[in-house]
Amino acid sequence: MRYARVFFIIVILLCGFETVRLWFLAPDVMASHFNVQGTPDNFVPKLEFFGFQAKTVAVVLIAGLVVQIFTLVMPAQWINMPNREYWLAPERRQDTLDRIGSFGAALFTIILIVVQTGFELSVSANLQKPIVFAAQLMVPMIVGFFVLSLALLFWFARSFRLPS
Repeated sequence: MRYARVFFIIVILLCGFETVRLWFLAPDVMASHFNVQGTPDNFVPKLEFFGFQAKTVAVVLIAGLVVQIFTLVMPAQWINMPNREYWLAPERRQDTLDRIGSFGAALFTIILIVVQTGFELSVSANLQKPIVFAAQLMVPMIVGFFVLSLALLFWFARSFRLPS
């Protein structure tokens, strides 16, 4: 999990690069919302479309960074976890806080990947004629997000069991 923060930064950079690349490919007016069948039902200027994407990514980034930074300065009594006395003992505290921060980085990396995937599918739909959103690709991504998030959460909770 310690590599989660590095992966978080790499995903941020890749999303930024990909967003800039897509800006140059996208039409001036874009479908921004699609109905259940994948047919567009709202159109906006390209700047508004990409502005919404930038705001969404900014919220995810800020939340992800706040979680990681907050764990470094949070008083021990505010941390609600199993076996708190053992895991927050002075000799294990830094490692525990690092693990909590890495978990936050991993979780927000997954969220960022899902957001970017939805954005990529929306831009891809706008590059086709007729414009149709590929919901058949987004649905497995959302299901995968929930499965991966729950697995990550389960692993995280199990990692704080008392050692034998």
